[in-house]
Amino acid sequence: MRNIMPKLTAEQLAHYKTLDKPAFEFTDESINDFFARASEAGVRFDNAGFFPQSGFFQAPHKNDLNNVDIAIVGSPLDLGAIGLAGGRHGPEAIRKWSHVMGPYHDVTGNIPFQQCNIIDYGDVQWSATDLQIRLEDIAQEFQRLGEAGCATLNCGGEHTTAYGVLKGLSKAHNDEAFGLIHIDAHCDTMASWGGDAVNDGSVFRQAVLQGYIDPKRTVQIGIRGRSNFLWDFSKESGMTIITADEVFEKGVPYVLDKAREIVGMEKTYFSFDVDGLCSTEMMATTGPEPFGLTPRQVRGMILGCYDLNIIGADMVEFNPVRDVSGAFGNVAAGLYWELLNLLTNVRHRQNGQDNPTQWL
Repeated sequence: MRNIMPKLTAEQLAHYKTLDKPAFEFTDESINDFFARASEAGVRFDNAGFFPQSGFFQAPHKNDLNNVDIAIVGSPLDLGAIGLAGGRHGPEAIRKWSHVMGPYHDVTGNIPFQQCNIIDYGDVQWSATDLQIRLEDIAQEFQRLGEAGCATLNCGGEHTTAYGVLKGLSKAHNDEAFGLIHIDAHCDTMASWGGDAVNDGSVFRQAVLQGYIDPKRTVQIGIRGRSNFLWDFSKESGMTIITADEVFEKGVPYVLDKAREIVGMEKTYFSFDVDGLCSTEMMATTGPEPFGLTPRQVRGMILGCYDLNIIGADMVEFNPVRDVSGAFGNVAAGLYWELLNLLTNVRHRQNGQDNPTQWL
């Protein structure tokens, strides 16, 4: 005996046909408003192709800082990197990969460009070939951004760029020493070497010595590997180290509780070195290490910081020279998107209202 399959009734079919809306027409009017604004400005978020003239996540390229909430900046530098050169190409690669991210955040339901006025400020322009002078170039640009009231999202380049960012932001915030949430395989607090006062292995040691970060309000997450004997300064200055093994044993909620306890609600900087990820997830970096974090764990940590007072963030050490397939660039851009959403949520909470991005 054949099974008789039930049929949809005429009433059911009529109901479903009412749900058959045109592309980019949604029940949520805020989403409709966003796509209408983007379309009027000539921005096509429905196209997954790469647009060489577009900014990070298709943010507008602008230098006018009036009423800007978040400035995204590229720092194409690898002069102080310990390992394979190529990190200077990171901002260019992440800009391209960023165009397949967003504009809607699948967990929060937010659209950053609807909540905050976001710009791509371009790449830092170098005045010389010397590393220390280039760090000063970064500091001057980020001081300008901080004084204009912008939250900043830096894209490296090597981790040394964070020193210039912190110097500039500290000056903009009355020489304040910030808290630091730092995800990395390495503490980056070794002694200086090779004649450079600052390099990507000593960046946070020097940031403490210059008063840009408070070691007692610093938490370093994902630490592991062959360089662990180099991090005496972290331990002796009062930084908190959470190893990659601890993250796996105790979980992301433990890490977030610890981070909140350490940094509090004072101004805090968030620094993410992609080698914090396990080398199976991220080989396209200057110093890959096995047995590290997963992208989902890092994403969870970023999502868990929405209620903190984050004044700036970075993603550093992505090296596209090692990214033959493009898979690692996709992961890196996805986590950079998470950092933009972090800054957006913090700034939107502080603003108390929407301040939409203006492309025109």
